[in-house]
Amino acid sequence: MALRLSTAAIASANNTELDAAWLLLLEIIIDGEDEHIYLVHNNEDITWNGQLWQAFPFSLSESKSDNKGTLSNATIEVDNTSRDLEYYLSRGNGGAGSKVVLRCVRSDDLTATEADFEEYFTVKSTTVTESKVSFALGNAYSSKSRRPWRRYLKNTCSFKYKGVRCGCTSNLISCNHSAATANALAASQAFRKEACMYD
Repeated sequence: MALRLSTAAIASANNTELDAAWLLLLEIIIDGEDEHIYLVHNNEDITWNGQLWQAFPFSLSESKSDNKGTLSNATIEVDNTSRDLEYYLSRGNGGAGSKVVLRCVRSDDLTATEADFEEYFTVKSTTVTESKVSFALGNAYSSKSRRPWRRYLKNTCSFKYKGVRCGCTSNLISCNHSAATANALAASQAFRKEACMYD
Protein backbone atom coordinates (compact mmCIF):
# COMPACT_ATOMS: atom_id res chain seq x y z
CA MET A 1 0.00 0.00 0.00
CA ALA A 2 1.37 3.38 -0.94
CA LEU A 3 2.17 5.93 1.74
CA ARG A 4 -0.31 8.81 1.73
CA LEU A 5 0.92 12.21 2.84
CA SER A 6 -1.13 15.34 3.38
CA THR A 7 -0.99 18.12 0.83
CA ALA A 8 0.92 20.31 3.32
CA ALA A 9 3.49 17.54 3.89
CA ILE A 10 4.03 17.08 0.16
CA ALA A 11 4.40 20.84 -0.36
CA SER A 12 6.91 21.01 2.51
CA ALA A 13 8.89 18.05 1.15
CA ASN A 14 9.10 19.61 -2.31
CA ASN A 15 10.02 23.11 -1.13
CA THR A 16 13.81 23.43 -1.31
CA GLU A 17 13.89 26.85 0.37
CA LEU A 18 12.52 25.73 3.74
CA ASP A 19 14.95 24.84 6.51
CA ALA A 20 12.41 22.49 8.16
CA ALA A 21 13.32 18.87 8.80
CA TRP A 22 11.43 15.61 9.11
CA LEU A 23 11.68 14.30 12.67
CA LEU A 24 11.42 10.60 13.41
CA LEU A 25 9.55 9.90 16.65
CA LEU A 26 9.81 6.58 18.47
CA GLU A 27 7.29 5.54 21.11
CA ILE A 28 8.17 2.34 22.97
CA ILE A 29 5.37 0.72 24.96
CA ILE A 30 6.92 -1.96 27.18
CA ASP A 31 4.58 -4.60 28.59
CA GLY A 32 3.92 -4.15 32.29
CA GLU A 33 5.16 -0.54 32.34
CA ASP A 34 2.77 2.37 32.83
CA GLU A 35 5.24 4.86 31.38
CA HIS A 36 5.87 4.94 27.66
CA ILE A 37 9.29 5.90 26.31
CA TYR A 38 9.19 8.88 23.93
CA LEU A 39 12.29 9.49 21.81
CA VAL A 40 13.01 11.81 18.89
CA HIS A 41 15.89 11.45 16.42
CA ASN A 42 17.07 15.04 16.82
CA ASN A 43 19.73 17.14 18.52
CA GLU A 44 17.26 18.73 20.97
CA ASP A 45 14.08 17.76 22.81
CA ILE A 46 10.77 18.69 21.24
CA THR A 47 7.18 18.91 22.41
CA TRP A 48 4.65 17.38 20.05
CA ASN A 49 1.00 16.63 20.75
CA GLY A 50 1.40 17.71 24.38
CA GLN A 51 4.18 15.19 25.03
CA LEU A 52 7.89 15.84 25.61
CA TRP A 53 9.98 13.75 23.21
CA GLN A 54 13.59 13.33 24.37
CA ALA A 55 16.42 13.74 21.89
CA PHE A 56 18.10 10.36 21.72
CA PRO A 57 20.30 8.64 19.12
CA PHE A 58 18.60 5.77 17.32
CA SER A 59 18.57 4.39 13.80
CA LEU A 60 16.07 2.48 11.71
CA SER A 61 17.15 -0.15 9.22
CA GLU A 62 15.44 -0.58 5.88
CA SER A 63 12.60 -3.06 5.82
CA LYS A 64 13.89 -6.38 4.48
CA SER A 65 11.84 -8.73 2.34
CA ASP A 66 12.61 -11.50 -0.11
CA ASN A 67 10.93 -13.53 -2.83
CA LYS A 68 10.41 -16.56 -0.58
CA GLY A 69 7.28 -15.23 1.11
CA THR A 70 8.87 -14.46 4.47
CA LEU A 71 7.40 -11.57 6.42
CA SER A 72 9.15 -8.24 6.10
CA ASN A 73 10.83 -6.89 9.21
CA ALA A 74 12.87 -3.92 10.35
CA THR A 75 15.36 -3.26 13.13
CA ILE A 76 15.65 -0.23 15.38
CA GLU A 77 18.94 0.34 17.16
CA VAL A 78 18.82 2.65 20.19
CA ASP A 79 21.91 3.96 21.97
CA ASN A 80 22.59 2.16 25.27
CA THR A 81 25.73 3.86 26.59
CA SER A 82 23.76 5.37 29.49
CA ARG A 83 21.97 2.04 30.21
CA ASP A 84 18.68 3.92 30.70
CA LEU A 85 16.69 1.75 28.32
CA GLU A 86 18.15 -1.46 29.72
CA TYR A 87 16.50 -0.72 33.08
CA TYR A 88 13.02 -0.62 31.50
CA LEU A 89 13.68 -3.73 29.45
CA SER A 90 14.74 -5.74 32.49
CA ARG A 91 11.44 -4.87 34.18
CA GLY A 92 9.40 -5.59 31.03
CA ASN A 93 10.37 -9.20 30.22
CA GLY A 94 13.25 -8.13 28.00
CA GLY A 95 11.02 -6.07 25.73
CA ALA A 96 9.78 -8.99 23.61
CA GLY A 97 6.11 -8.54 22.79
CA SER A 98 6.25 -4.81 23.43
CA LYS A 99 4.74 -2.32 21.01
CA VAL A 100 6.61 0.29 19.00
CA VAL A 101 5.03 3.24 17.22
CA LEU A 102 7.07 5.07 14.58
CA ARG A 103 5.92 8.54 13.62
CA CYS A 104 7.28 11.22 11.33
CA VAL A 105 6.49 14.90 11.86
CA ARG A 106 7.77 18.13 10.35
CA SER A 107 9.81 20.48 12.53
CA ASP A 108 7.98 23.50 11.10
CA ASP A 109 4.55 22.11 12.10
CA LEU A 110 4.87 20.72 15.64
CA THR A 111 1.42 22.07 16.49
CA ALA A 112 -0.21 19.44 14.25
CA THR A 113 -2.07 16.81 16.26
CA GLU A 114 -1.58 14.03 13.70
CA ALA A 115 1.73 12.72 12.43
CA ASP A 116 2.45 12.78 8.71
CA PHE A 117 3.43 9.12 8.95
CA GLU A 118 2.55 6.56 11.64
CA GLU A 119 3.25 2.82 11.78
CA TYR A 120 2.67 0.24 14.52
CA PHE A 121 4.97 -2.71 15.16
CA THR A 122 5.44 -5.51 17.67
CA VAL A 123 8.89 -6.29 19.07
CA LYS A 124 9.75 -9.84 18.03
CA SER A 125 13.13 -9.97 19.79
CA THR A 126 15.52 -7.70 21.63
CA THR A 127 19.32 -7.75 21.70
CA VAL A 128 21.18 -5.72 24.33
CA THR A 129 24.89 -4.87 24.14
CA GLU A 130 27.04 -2.30 25.92
CA SER A 131 26.56 0.22 23.13
CA LYS A 132 23.05 -0.37 21.77
CA VAL A 133 19.67 -2.03 22.13
CA SER A 134 18.35 -3.63 18.95
CA PHE A 135 14.63 -4.21 18.50
CA ALA A 136 13.63 -6.66 15.76
CA LEU A 137 10.22 -5.42 14.65
CA GLY A 138 7.43 -7.34 12.98
CA ASN A 139 3.77 -6.86 12.18
CA ALA A 140 1.52 -5.79 15.02
CA TYR A 141 -0.56 -8.89 14.21
CA SER A 142 0.46 -12.18 12.70
CA SER A 143 -0.58 -12.55 9.08
CA LYS A 144 -0.69 -16.30 9.71
CA SER A 145 -3.44 -15.98 12.29
CA ARG A 146 -6.95 -17.05 11.43
CA ARG A 147 -9.34 -14.53 9.86
CA PRO A 148 -12.17 -14.48 10.84
CA TRP A 149 -11.44 -15.52 14.41
CA ARG A 150 -14.31 -18.01 14.60
CA ARG A 151 -14.82 -20.68 12.00
CA TYR A 152 -18.01 -22.37 10.93
CA LEU A 153 -17.97 -26.12 10.37
CA LYS A 154 -20.79 -28.13 8.85
CA ASN A 155 -23.14 -29.59 11.51
CA THR A 156 -20.98 -28.23 14.33
CA CYS A 157 -21.73 -25.73 17.06
CA SER A 158 -18.75 -23.49 17.88
CA PHE A 159 -20.12 -21.89 21.05
CA LYS A 160 -19.33 -22.76 24.66
CA TYR A 161 -21.97 -25.10 26.07
CA LYS A 162 -24.54 -23.16 28.14
CA GLY A 163 -22.67 -19.95 27.38
CA VAL A 164 -24.40 -16.73 26.43
CA ARG A 165 -24.22 -17.44 22.69
CA CYS A 166 -25.25 -21.10 23.06
CA GLY A 167 -28.56 -20.40 24.77
CA CYS A 168 -29.02 -24.02 25.88
CA THR A 169 -31.23 -24.60 28.95
CA SER A 170 -30.68 -28.37 29.28
CA ASN A 171 -29.81 -30.13 32.55
CA LEU A 172 -27.10 -32.23 30.88
CA ILE A 173 -23.50 -31.62 31.99
CA SER A 174 -21.77 -31.64 28.59
CA CYS A 175 -22.38 -31.34 24.87
CA ASN A 176 -20.49 -32.82 21.90
CA HIS A 177 -21.15 -29.63 19.87
CA SER A 178 -22.94 -31.37 17.01
CA ALA A 179 -26.04 -29.96 15.32
CA ALA A 180 -27.98 -33.11 16.22
CA THR A 181 -27.14 -32.68 19.90
CA ALA A 182 -28.05 -29.00 19.77
CA ASN A 183 -31.46 -29.90 18.38
CA ALA A 184 -31.95 -32.66 20.96
CA LEU A 185 -31.03 -30.36 23.82
CA ALA A 186 -33.56 -27.78 22.61
CA ALA A 187 -31.06 -24.97 22.36
CA SER A 188 -32.49 -21.54 21.76
CA GLN A 189 -33.76 -21.32 18.17
CA ALA A 190 -32.21 -17.91 17.52
CA PHE A 191 -28.74 -18.98 18.62
CA ARG A 192 -28.95 -22.49 17.15
CA LYS A 193 -29.42 -21.16 13.62
CA GLU A 194 -26.33 -18.99 13.92
CA ALA A 195 -24.19 -21.51 15.80
CA CYS A 196 -24.65 -24.59 13.66
CA MET A 197 -24.04 -24.95 9.97
CA TYR A 198 -26.61 -27.32 8.53
CA ASP A 199 -26.58 -29.26 5.24
